[in-house]
Amino acid sequence: MTLARRLAEFAASLDFGALPPAVVASVRLRTLDVLGIALAASTLETAPSILGALEGWGASGDCTVVGAKRTAAAPLAILANGSLAHSLDFDDTHATSITHASAVVVPVALALGEAAGIDGRRAITAMVAGYESITRLGMAVPGEFHARGWHATGVCGPFAAALVAGRIEGLDAGRLTAALGIAGSFASGLLEYLEDGSWVKRVHAGWAGHAGAVAAALARGGFTGPASILEGRFGLYRTLLGAEPDPAPFATLGHEWETPAIGFKPYPCCHYNHAYLDCVLDLRRAHALVGEDVEAVECRVPAGQVPIVCEPRAAKLRPRTAYDAQFSLPYSVAAALLDGRVGLDTYASERLADSRRLALAERVTHVVDPASPFPRGGFPGWVRVRLRDGRVLEARVPDGRGSLACPLPPEAIVEKFRDNAARALPAARVAELEHAALSLDTLPDVRVLATLCRG
Repeated sequence: MTLARRLAEFAASLDFGALPPAVVASVRLRTLDVLGIALAASTLETAPSILGALEGWGASGDCTVVGAKRTAAAPLAILANGSLAHSLDFDDTHATSITHASAVVVPVALALGEAAGIDGRRAITAMVAGYESITRLGMAVPGEFHARGWHATGVCGPFAAALVAGRIEGLDAGRLTAALGIAGSFASGLLEYLEDGSWVKRVHAGWAGHAGAVAAALARGGFTGPASILEGRFGLYRTLLGAEPDPAPFATLGHEWETPAIGFKPYPCCHYNHAYLDCVLDLRRAHALVGEDVEAVECRVPAGQVPIVCEPRAAKLRPRTAYDAQFSLPYSVAAALLDGRVGLDTYASERLADSRRLALAERVTHVVDPASPFPRGGFPGWVRVRLRDGRVLEARVPDGRGSLACPLPPEAIVEKFRDNAARALPAARVAELEHAALSLDTLPDVRVLATLCRG
């Protein structure tokens, strides 16, 4: 049995009644979280270009575009909503696979569920098929996509989206396998945005969702794709990585659940930064520090994270764009020490030239931690802060807040949603949407949820 066929049979046979309560609860919170992020993004810099693309095509349809008054056909609504969901780098991350699952999975289920008028249980079941698949696709080669310059979400996402879409559309295991074979030719996403802070990563989740939905639609019509798309001679892993996948993660499908292990983000920046921010914020609170107290900060960083958030150093010290700053460990640590918090306003364009931030960022350095197990086991943080009075403070955590090892309470995720959604919707609608998302498994029609997201 090929890996694609194994994924397809898992997705085709998945039953809501077999899902552990913790998995269902996790999906409800993830749906709430990612919709709030997309709503916040609909008010910020990326949204006009995304909506402009839809309007330029003269597209029309019945599916919600989050935060907008207009609607679109399902594939374009998925493209828009997935891009918004990933635009703020505030969406969840599965550590070992290094994939952003919800920004791919939820928009596909929302749009196709809205188009078909399915109930919440069917939507959750389809989403779990996507969550469990995208994580395993990355777990088979932990950290290798990023090491070769691929964005794992863009590469693994089309396969997960094809399973979500195919499950909603009632495809059997044979056609789901074909959909995965088709999705493999759509898998893409490069990390070159790191060179200039440009926006393209923001669209990777939207494109992955769009591509997977198209793949499922083609398979529904009888189009074929190679069942050996993952491990084959010219399959995903050999072609993109020159490597063979570890089949072990696929053997646990339906027995071990990765969905609850996906980490929620308390900070809107690259997840690699999070544990370091936890460390410096904890030290700041415990010792009543202010930025001027700090002589130097040394971060011990896994080698695999260095090219993403630490180098090239000159660019990380002076971010050129807000997105650039979200991938700068020195800038993020400096901002946390100065402000005592990290939020969306931390990365506002007008703050990038602040002399105090830039001066403190120059005092933040990194050394490689050769003993780090990254990415297995999470995204660690380890900082040593030297103060002007000669004291040296140190903090170390194995993973950041929001991870399985250090979970955020549901109340914190709900509060994050409220803050984000309030940027786009009136308070009464925010409350309605919150109730609908947290009651997803009882909704008779997901159109109730989708329409509440409109502008």
